[in-house]
Amino acid sequence: MLSGFLKADPAAIDIQRRRLETQAAGRPRIGLSWRSANAGFGRQKSLQLGDLASLFAAVDAFWVDLQYGDTGAERAALASDSGAVLWRDDSIDPLRDMDAAAGQYAALDLVITVSNTTAHLAGALGLPVWLLLPAPGYGLLWYWFLDRADSPSYPGLRCFRQQQPGDWSGPIRQAAEALEARFGSKP
Repeated sequence: MLSGFLKADPAAIDIQRRRLETQAAGRPRIGLSWRSANAGFGRQKSLQLGDLASLFAAVDAFWVDLQYGDTGAERAALASDSGAVLWRDDSIDPLRDMDAAAGQYAALDLVITVSNTTAHLAGALGLPVWLLLPAPGYGLLWYWFLDRADSPSYPGLRCFRQQQPGDWSGPIRQAAEALEARFGSKP
Protein backbone atom coordinates (compact mmCIF):
# COMPACT_ATOMS: atom_id res chain seq x y z
CA MET A 1 0.00 0.00 0.00
CA LEU A 2 1.36 3.42 -0.95
CA SER A 3 1.73 5.87 1.89
CA GLY A 4 2.56 9.10 0.09
CA PHE A 5 0.71 12.39 0.00
CA LEU A 6 0.19 12.08 -3.77
CA LYS A 7 -1.84 9.27 -5.29
CA ALA A 8 -1.43 7.80 -8.75
CA ASP A 9 -4.52 6.99 -10.80
CA PRO A 10 -5.37 3.33 -10.00
CA ALA A 11 -6.24 2.67 -13.65
CA ALA A 12 -2.84 4.03 -14.78
CA ILE A 13 -1.09 1.86 -12.18
CA ASP A 14 -3.00 -1.21 -13.34
CA ILE A 15 -2.13 -0.60 -17.00
CA GLN A 16 1.54 -0.09 -16.20
CA ARG A 17 1.70 -3.00 -13.75
CA ARG A 18 0.30 -5.40 -16.37
CA ARG A 19 2.70 -4.09 -19.00
CA LEU A 20 5.71 -4.30 -16.68
CA GLU A 21 4.81 -7.70 -15.26
CA THR A 22 4.70 -9.12 -18.77
CA GLN A 23 8.09 -7.60 -19.59
CA ALA A 24 9.71 -8.45 -16.23
CA ALA A 25 8.74 -12.14 -16.25
CA GLY A 26 8.81 -12.39 -12.45
CA ARG A 27 11.95 -10.34 -11.89
CA PRO A 28 11.93 -7.26 -9.63
CA ARG A 29 10.99 -4.09 -11.53
CA ILE A 30 13.48 -1.32 -10.80
CA GLY A 31 13.27 2.18 -12.27
CA LEU A 32 16.38 4.26 -12.80
CA SER A 33 17.10 7.96 -13.35
CA TRP A 34 20.65 9.35 -13.40
CA ARG A 35 20.58 13.01 -14.47
CA SER A 36 19.32 16.33 -13.24
CA ALA A 37 18.52 19.14 -15.64
CA ASN A 38 18.96 21.80 -12.95
CA ALA A 39 20.73 24.68 -14.70
CA GLY A 40 22.61 25.77 -11.58
CA PHE A 41 24.10 22.52 -10.32
CA GLY A 42 22.56 19.63 -12.18
CA ARG A 43 26.01 18.50 -13.29
CA GLN A 44 27.06 17.89 -9.68
CA LYS A 45 23.91 15.83 -9.05
CA SER A 46 24.18 13.79 -12.26
CA LEU A 47 26.22 10.83 -13.37
CA GLN A 48 26.69 8.80 -16.53
CA LEU A 49 24.46 5.78 -17.11
CA GLY A 50 27.54 3.61 -17.59
CA ASP A 51 28.65 4.50 -14.05
CA LEU A 52 25.72 2.40 -12.81
CA ALA A 53 26.87 -0.85 -14.45
CA SER A 54 27.50 -2.47 -11.05
CA LEU A 55 23.82 -2.02 -10.18
CA PHE A 56 22.82 -4.00 -13.27
CA ALA A 57 25.37 -6.68 -12.36
CA ALA A 58 24.14 -6.94 -8.75
CA VAL A 59 20.66 -8.40 -9.29
CA ASP A 60 18.62 -10.10 -11.95
CA ALA A 61 16.01 -7.37 -12.37
CA PHE A 62 13.94 -5.78 -15.07
CA TRP A 63 15.40 -2.28 -15.35
CA VAL A 64 13.15 0.58 -16.46
CA ASP A 65 14.43 3.90 -17.81
CA LEU A 66 12.71 6.75 -15.92
CA GLN A 67 15.12 9.43 -17.11
CA TYR A 68 13.47 12.37 -18.81
CA GLY A 69 14.86 13.37 -22.18
CA ASP A 70 16.40 11.34 -24.98
CA THR A 71 18.41 8.41 -23.58
CA GLY A 72 18.64 6.23 -26.66
CA ALA A 73 22.38 6.64 -27.25
CA GLU A 74 23.17 6.08 -23.56
CA ARG A 75 21.07 2.93 -23.41
CA ALA A 76 22.68 1.61 -26.60
CA ALA A 77 26.17 2.28 -25.22
CA LEU A 78 25.26 0.55 -21.95
CA ALA A 79 24.00 -2.53 -23.80
CA SER A 80 27.10 -2.59 -26.00
CA ASP A 81 29.56 -2.11 -23.11
CA SER A 82 27.99 -4.31 -20.45
CA GLY A 83 25.14 -6.24 -22.02
CA ALA A 84 22.71 -4.58 -19.60
CA VAL A 85 19.30 -3.68 -20.96
CA LEU A 86 17.37 -0.65 -19.74
CA TRP A 87 13.80 -0.81 -21.06
CA ARG A 88 11.99 2.40 -21.90
CA ASP A 89 8.35 3.13 -22.54
CA ASP A 90 8.57 5.97 -25.05
CA SER A 91 4.85 6.65 -24.69
CA ILE A 92 5.52 8.16 -21.24
CA ASP A 93 7.11 11.60 -21.01
CA PRO A 94 7.57 12.23 -17.28
CA LEU A 95 7.90 15.99 -17.76
CA ARG A 96 4.74 16.36 -19.85
CA ASP A 97 2.48 13.66 -18.41
CA MET A 98 2.94 13.31 -14.67
CA ASP A 99 -0.15 11.10 -14.38
CA ALA A 100 1.31 8.46 -16.71
CA ALA A 101 4.71 8.75 -15.01
CA ALA A 102 3.11 8.35 -11.57
CA GLY A 103 1.32 5.22 -12.78
CA GLN A 104 4.56 3.79 -14.11
CA TYR A 105 6.53 4.61 -10.95
CA ALA A 106 3.82 3.08 -8.74
CA ALA A 107 4.00 -0.16 -10.75
CA LEU A 108 7.69 -0.59 -9.86
CA ASP A 109 9.24 -2.39 -6.90
CA LEU A 110 11.94 0.26 -6.44
CA VAL A 111 13.11 3.57 -7.89
CA ILE A 112 16.82 4.47 -7.87
CA THR A 113 17.55 8.06 -8.82
CA VAL A 114 19.67 11.13 -8.33
CA SER A 115 18.15 14.32 -6.91
CA ASN A 116 15.72 15.33 -9.63
CA THR A 117 12.01 15.35 -10.48
CA THR A 118 11.91 11.54 -10.38
CA ALA A 119 12.99 11.54 -6.71
CA HIS A 120 10.29 14.00 -5.74
CA LEU A 121 7.42 12.39 -7.64
CA ALA A 122 8.29 8.85 -6.51
CA GLY A 123 8.89 10.07 -2.96
CA ALA A 124 5.59 11.95 -2.84
CA LEU A 125 3.83 8.77 -3.98
CA GLY A 126 5.31 6.98 -0.96
CA LEU A 127 7.30 4.55 -3.09
CA PRO A 128 10.59 2.94 -2.10
CA VAL A 129 13.17 5.36 -3.48
CA TRP A 130 16.94 5.05 -3.23
CA LEU A 131 18.54 8.43 -3.71
CA LEU A 132 22.13 8.88 -4.89
CA LEU A 133 23.37 12.18 -3.48
CA PRO A 134 26.45 14.33 -4.05
CA ALA A 135 28.80 15.21 -1.21
CA PRO A 136 27.62 17.91 1.22
CA GLY A 137 28.13 21.40 -0.15
CA TYR A 138 28.48 20.10 -3.69
CA GLY A 139 25.07 20.45 -5.29
CA LEU A 140 23.27 19.11 -2.24
CA LEU A 141 19.94 20.76 -1.59
CA TRP A 142 18.84 21.63 1.93
CA TYR A 143 15.85 19.29 1.95
CA TRP A 144 18.10 16.21 1.78
CA PHE A 145 19.78 17.39 5.01
CA LEU A 146 23.39 16.48 5.77
CA ASP A 147 23.34 13.59 8.20
CA ARG A 148 20.20 11.58 7.49
CA ALA A 149 19.80 8.36 5.59
CA ASP A 150 16.09 9.04 5.18
CA SER A 151 13.74 11.94 4.49
CA PRO A 152 11.02 13.32 6.76
CA SER A 153 9.13 14.36 3.62
CA TYR A 154 9.22 10.99 1.85
CA PRO A 155 8.82 7.95 4.12
CA GLY A 156 10.05 5.42 1.54
CA LEU A 157 13.28 7.25 0.70
CA ARG A 158 16.79 6.03 1.55
CA CYS A 159 19.92 8.12 0.88
CA PHE A 160 23.27 6.94 -0.45
CA ARG A 161 25.77 9.82 -0.22
CA GLN A 162 29.11 10.66 -1.79
CA GLN A 163 31.96 11.07 0.67
CA GLN A 164 34.10 13.03 -1.79
CA PRO A 165 32.79 15.51 -4.36
CA GLY A 166 32.41 13.89 -7.76
CA ASP A 167 33.13 10.34 -6.52
CA TRP A 168 30.03 8.24 -7.12
CA SER A 169 31.77 4.91 -6.43
CA GLY A 170 30.75 4.79 -2.75
CA PRO A 171 27.03 5.44 -3.14
CA ILE A 172 26.82 3.13 -6.17
CA ARG A 173 28.64 0.33 -4.32
CA GLN A 174 26.35 0.76 -1.29
CA ALA A 175 23.26 0.70 -3.51
CA ALA A 176 24.51 -2.46 -5.27
CA GLU A 177 25.04 -4.15 -1.90
CA ALA A 178 21.58 -3.04 -0.75
CA LEU A 179 20.08 -4.44 -3.98
CA GLU A 180 21.69 -7.82 -3.31
CA ALA A 181 20.43 -7.75 0.28
CA ARG A 182 16.90 -6.90 -0.81
CA PHE A 183 16.48 -9.01 -3.95
CA GLY A 184 19.29 -11.59 -3.76
CA SER A 185 22.46 -11.58 -5.82
CA LYS A 186 22.48 -12.25 -9.52
CA PRO A 187 22.96 -15.94 -10.38
